[in-house]
Amino acid sequence: MKVTSDKINGVLGILGGMGPMATVDFVKKIIEQTPAECDQDHIPLVIYSVPQIPDRSQCIAEANDAPLEWLVTGVNILRDSGAQSIAIPCNTAHFWYTPLQKHCDIPILHIVDAAANALVSRGICSGRIGLLATTGTIKANIYQERLSKLGYSCILPSPRLQKEAVMTGIAEVKAGNYGIAQHLLEKAAKYLVTSGCEIIMLGCTEIPIVLKGNAYLDATEALARAAVTSHLQSKGKTRLPVNSNTYPSKTKVRLD
Repeated sequence: MKVTSDKINGVLGILGGMGPMATVDFVKKIIEQTPAECDQDHIPLVIYSVPQIPDRSQCIAEANDAPLEWLVTGVNILRDSGAQSIAIPCNTAHFWYTPLQKHCDIPILHIVDAAANALVSRGICSGRIGLLATTGTIKANIYQERLSKLGYSCILPSPRLQKEAVMTGIAEVKAGNYGIAQHLLEKAAKYLVTSGCEIIMLGCTEIPIVLKGNAYLDATEALARAAVTSHLQSKGKTRLPVNSNTYPSKTKVRLD
């Protein structure tokens, strides 16, 4: 019997490459959260990883929609390859979420919706959320707009820290300089803690590669959990993603 994509149920398409290691981190988190006892229990994936997609933050700053054509090409390839839903492990790319979904007849998971559900799972249903993200994500209000409708407000790093710590830290992750990146991003995180946030949202898929711990909410992990949940529901399964209920109870955020 010839096996074709239409015979494989629940295929998740991943529109990645933004950046490459962030895509790898996302796939790892999907695998870790899938309740599986053998290979066949895991989610079938189709990964489209193209690092040549134009820089999302730069294009937002320049009011340039160049990434959209690349993203549309990607979702079309994923759909034609048998994907039945799509996840994009790049926060800034969600600036083009609405036109992208209009070009695509299969559902695209939204990373901020997944992150908002994760906040509720942590017992944080409103309040001040520290946001570490690219300048493009912040400028486009990708988190602020969606979270404000749910009763949250976002605290941001100072403009100087955003440029010198967050954006430089993200660039260092992309360059593979993880120690430098961690030091820079922790400086910005400590600023958010002193500003009185409930928790720090890691709103760039590079950042969770170097920042880990209960002080943070990893949007990449939240998106992976949403993808696993969607897959399990499509298969009629009632099992929850692995570790989906192991968040610590709500406590004051600390960075030791």
